[in-house]
Amino acid sequence: MEETVVTRGSQITLTKEIREKLNIKEGDRLVLNIQGAVLVVSKKDSRVFDKIESFLPDKFEDIMKKIRFDVKERLKRFGITQ
Repeated sequence: MEETVVTRGSQITLTKEIREKLNIKEGDRLVLNIQGAVLVVSKKDSRVFDKIESFLPDKFEDIMKKIRFDVKERLKRFGITQ
């Protein structure tokens, strides 16, 4: 367990040990989550979705364009026309 002090400017300092364990470098973004009276700090991983392959179906952009722009189909799906 680590302890830190809130400064007059409402800032906290992460110790070198914590920064090394989480591989936190200058400019990295951190996510702060409040769970009751607990503050959870974690490193934001901008590459989290790089590891996911085939999350979306092939030709996803084409499917979305058709759904958005085919007005007759859209009205039919919403039950406005037949």
